[in-house]
Amino acid sequence: MRKYDDSNSRREFIQKGGLAASALALGVTATGTATAQQNERALVFSYNYLPETDFTVVGQLRKSLTVDLLEVDGETVDEISQPDEWNGHVIRYDVDGGADVAGITTFLFLQNQTLDSGDTASTSADASMFSSDLNLLDTSIDE
Repeated sequence: MRKYDDSNSRREFIQKGGLAASALALGVTATGTATAQQNERALVFSYNYLPETDFTVVGQLRKSLTVDLLEVDGETVDEISQPDEWNGHVIRYDVDGGADVAGITTFLFLQNQTLDSGDTASTSADASMFSSDLNLLDTSIDE
């Protein structure tokens, strides 16, 4: 029988997952007017990173939820001292891999830039660990 780890990181993951589900249930905010540039730096959670995969923007997260997702226990991490400078987006990967992977929805964070609902882009093949505390990868997107 497998034992489950009750560490802070697991609780943090579950809490953020609950916030994410709430964001999707309540909807997303209207998008801003700025747009992301080609090869824009982007942050994605490592467990939902699909390299070189097209995605569609569902909408933009409320600023307060974005800040909550980019903090640990209400505190900033070394890599993101100003989480309010980041814009969170709900994205849906466009994959044709059957029922197991079709329609994967996750988050993407851009610093001082936004994407509009319905925009399409793709993730880069290259990514590196940005924040192990938040489990975020640093990659780029191409529109």
